[in-house]
Amino acid sequence: MLAGAVGAALVLSLPAASFAAPAVASGDCAKAVAVAEKSQKDYESWLKWYKDIVAQGGHPGTAEQQALADAKADRDRTASQAQRICGS
Repeated sequence: MLAGAVGAALVLSLPAASFAAPAVASGDCAKAVAVAEKSQKDYESWLKWYKDIVAQGGHPGTAEQQALADAKADRDRTASQAQRICGS
């Protein structure tokens, strides 16, 4: 347990530059943006589907709630990746 705490402290003490994303070609940025945009559209589709169920008097279950949460997490992850890769 102590070793884990020491390791975490070491990682936290490293300068931020050691975690910086490497320089990438502009094609990689375009690809990352395309993936992020697709994830956004997928999330919007899931959200519309979820809201339609509720509007029709349905009660989304755990699986439906998890699917929506997963789509949101994927949207957030891919948007973050695109920002890191594109440098904005």
